[in-house]
Amino acid sequence: MKCKLEKVILNYKVKGKGKPILMLNGYATDMNTLIGCMEPIFKDISGWKRIYIDHPGVGETKIKSDSFSYKDMIKSFFKFIDKIIGDENFVLVGSSFGGYIARYLLKEKFDRVNGLLLIYPLIFPQLNKANIDKDLEYITHKNNDIKMRINQRIKKEVKKAMENTDFSFLEKITKEGQMINTNIDNLKTPFKKPTLILTGRQDKEVGYKDAFNILNNYPRATFCVLDKAGHNLQIEQEKIFNQLVREWIYRLEEAYK
Repeated sequence: MKCKLEKVILNYKVKGKGKPILMLNGYATDMNTLIGCMEPIFKDISGWKRIYIDHPGVGETKIKSDSFSYKDMIKSFFKFIDKIIGDENFVLVGSSFGGYIARYLLKEKFDRVNGLLLIYPLIFPQLNKANIDKDLEYITHKNNDIKMRINQRIKKEVKKAMENTDFSFLEKITKEGQMINTNIDNLKTPFKKPTLILTGRQDKEVGYKDAFNILNNYPRATFCVLDKAGHNLQIEQEKIFNQLVREWIYRLEEAYK
C-alpha cells in the first residue's frame, strides 16, 4: 500500500483489524524485520490492526524530492498518522531507530498514544554518545538447532530487509539529525500507559544503559535486559521476547476496557 505525500511515497502494509498499532522499524531495515517477529505473536490474538511502514531510505518507500531532509522525514511520520490513522488513538512499536521515532511521536501525540513497545531503542541520534559495554563477549546458544534457526531468521528477516536500503541517503539524513538538538525524552508528564522496553545485555549498537536512564518517564513499564542477546534480541531470545510482548498486549487490552 502507498501513502502519497508531497515529498515522499511511503510504503506500508496493514495486517488485521481493530485498534491501530504503528510499527516503526530500525535504521537500515525495512518493515519485514518487525513483521517477522510480531506477526507470529498476533497469529492467535485478534482485535489489533498492525500498520507496518518503510521509513524513507529503506524498502519500497520512494523519495520524490532531492531536497528531502531529516526534518522532512520526521514530518512524513506525522502526516502518515494524520492520513492513515486519522483521529483514532493508537499504540506505538519501535525497534532501534524506530524506537527513537516512536518516542518523538509520543512526545508530540502524547494524549493519543495508548501504549508503547521499545525494542533495543536508539536513545541518542549521536551514536557516539551511547553508553555501550563494547568489551562484552557475545554469548551464543550451544544448541546447534537453535543456532541454525537464529542464523536463518537473521538472514531472512534482517539481512534481506536491507536489500533495498539507500545507505548514502541514510548517512546524509543521520548527519542532519545529529545537528538538531531535540530532547524527546523531556516529557511534560510521565507516560502512564502500558509500556515494554526490551534491551540486549550484549548489544554493541545501542547498549542498554541509556534506555534504563529514561525509565522514570514510564511508570507502567516493564524493563528487561536479556542475556545472550544483542541487536537482534527478538530472534536471539525468541521465546522470552514472545512471552513479554504477549504480556504487554494483555496489559494493553486491560487498559482499553
